[in-house]
Amino acid sequence: MGIFSTIISRKFKNIAGTRYERILKDYKEFFLTKEELSLPVIKSILMPVDRSTRKVPEEIYEALSACEDAEVTVVYIMSEDACELIRQTLGEKASREFRLKQEESGRALLESITPSLERLGLKVRTRMLLGNKSEDVIRLSREKDLLVIPKLYGSEITKTTSISPVVMKIVQHVSIPVIVY
Repeated sequence: MGIFSTIISRKFKNIAGTRYERILKDYKEFFLTKEELSLPVIKSILMPVDRSTRKVPEEIYEALSACEDAEVTVVYIMSEDACELIRQTLGEKASREFRLKQEESGRALLESITPSLERLGLKVRTRMLLGNKSEDVIRLSREKDLLVIPKLYGSEITKTTSISPVVMKIVQHVSIPVIVY
């Protein structure tokens, strides 16, 4: 029995009778364990961005400033499926042009994020990948302590959803803490 259970037992000792034990048993998954109460040590952070990422909010930088000496990997992932679809429908030249424009905007975004993270004293690595946005983030997150991802990652702004399906899939498949902004 944890500290909270002990406190609750003392508080309601003569009031609820055996009802408290039944409630504790039924709802034990909602009580935090000692491990859950302690903050994890964050030494490596994955921060995927794409063309849906306009700007990283200042609050994210403030939150990351608490992760002293952490290494942040900011990765720009271009959709391999989109490039292939353009190649099949519009041809090789159009696909190459699309990819070059994506790489250019990706480099610009990475260059705009890097100085803000470095000012916080964080080590920053940048990467550009051509692949599957959700699968690559899930794979890359296995080596990290924290995932920081935009809520619209992998999709365009829609009026019907506040979080993209790609982000929902990623959050469901990673086993590390996630900050969705």
